[in-house]
Amino acid sequence: MYKLPRPKDDGLVIPKVGEHSKYKHYFIERYIYAFTTSMKSKRWAGLHYIDLFAGAGIEKLKNSGELAWGSPLIAVQSHYPFTRVHLCEENAEKFSALKTRVNKLRPDSQILFGDAKEKIHDILREIPTGTLSLTFIDPYGLHADLKTLKLLGQKRTDLITFFPDRVDALRNWAAYYLKNPQSNLDRCLGSGIDWRTRLNNTLPRQHPELLRNMYVEQIKKQLGYTNFDFDRIKTVKGQPIYYLIFCSHSKTGADLWRHIALNKPNGQRTFDFK
Repeated sequence: MYKLPRPKDDGLVIPKVGEHSKYKHYFIERYIYAFTTSMKSKRWAGLHYIDLFAGAGIEKLKNSGELAWGSPLIAVQSHYPFTRVHLCEENAEKFSALKTRVNKLRPDSQILFGDAKEKIHDILREIPTGTLSLTFIDPYGLHADLKTLKLLGQKRTDLITFFPDRVDALRNWAAYYLKNPQSNLDRCLGSGIDWRTRLNNTLPRQHPELLRNMYVEQIKKQLGYTNFDFDRIKTVKGQPIYYLIFCSHSKTGADLWRHIALNKPNGQRTFDFK
């Protein structure tokens, strides 16, 4: 597999993140390589990458101080290039750094400043018919509405989405979301699912799996995806914090994900995807 060069401090903003971020990007980097390698000679009119919460492009791991590529800079440096890359970031300082970094490598990229819920329309207009996309959705909490995902469903795209059960949903559902019908959890899960009753009638130890399954259920029902997989992202001490959920219309995409997911960031090889 093609290995990216290590990032260097370029004097622009570099946000600090938890060590677990490198595990998330471990999977993203490998899937991007597998996706672009296997699809480059297929019938598609082009391959596109979409990142709705792109960040600054370079991160600094809090504990080790190591610099690491964020998902957009992984995408623009793909060994087999995407036809075009589409990025959105709503933090002004991060956006400025992202734009400078990306433009040095892929000046043809679409880089948008603002809320992903609003900018998604601008992105979709730039995705031609007959293309295949890979979309990564990685907000800090429950800030990716199912309505936004449904708009993405207008295009053919594999989807890798962050689901923050332990960093948001499980912390806040009883105290903040239960009595608020317009809560972040309601917008994330969308309409037509009674998560309140289901959580109240389920033992707390089963809540993480239930929340994940409800989210997958809604994506399947409302976006039409048929192939799913997921990987649990944990802290360096082994505490589970969120899921990466993979969604595809194609068995080929699901097989690619399962192949790269066999080898975990800690070097172990496993057949347990859950």
